[in-house]
Amino acid sequence: MKKTFLFFALLVLLAAGPALGQNRGKYNGWLQYTGTYSLNQRFDVNLGAQYRAYSGLTDKRLLLGLANLQYNLKSLPMSVAAGYMYLQLQPYSNPEQTEKFDNRENRLYQQVIVNNKLGRARLLHRYRIEERWTPGDFRLRFRYLASLRLPLGPRSLESPKWYATIKDEIRLSDQLNPFDSNRVWGGVGYILNKHLGGELLWMTQFNGGPDRSNYVAFILRHDFGWSADKPERRPRFLPQ
Repeated sequence: MKKTFLFFALLVLLAAGPALGQNRGKYNGWLQYTGTYSLNQRFDVNLGAQYRAYSGLTDKRLLLGLANLQYNLKSLPMSVAAGYMYLQLQPYSNPEQTEKFDNRENRLYQQVIVNNKLGRARLLHRYRIEERWTPGDFRLRFRYLASLRLPLGPRSLESPKWYATIKDEIRLSDQLNPFDSNRVWGGVGYILNKHLGGELLWMTQFNGGPDRSNYVAFILRHDFGWSADKPERRPRFLPQ
């Protein structure tokens, strides 16, 4: 119980955004929800929502919602999915950061997730293609995410509650300069029970050259439906 309290007490870091965010856009807050509902042994529906803000949680930067249908292969530790994503991005339009512009985007995306075990650790690879529509524009983007999860605690524990996680995502576009950004994550996670878990992470996004942004992120992971009673079918809390 004390460990659970400690984990969620760390969320005060997000509330401390104004102290971290004296330079707006340099230290930001990011909240995520990912939910997986298993229809049967092979098919899942995944839902997600995100809120990002400048200066902690006080200055909205992005709202995002997504849904996909996922098929879990029988003979391979792999899943394939296709889905839809909608987002509203509100970046600042001038160096003084006094005015924002509103950008709406619709996306279709397809992805493959491969799961590998490395001793006690688990390594996930996610390959994603996005078709992106904004007013008057269409673009493609290619994303590769590697996510390593290492259980914390004695090896004698059959199902450790705590784990460390490191992630790296490279994003490439179909533009003349293909590099979009590179996101590097690091932090800890806690599994409350077979339905619910969470992660507290630090993320730095490299946009090319000296331009970068930092986030304190909290991800709430919710796994329910058919798979809740059959956790061996696939790893819990897949990245969406």
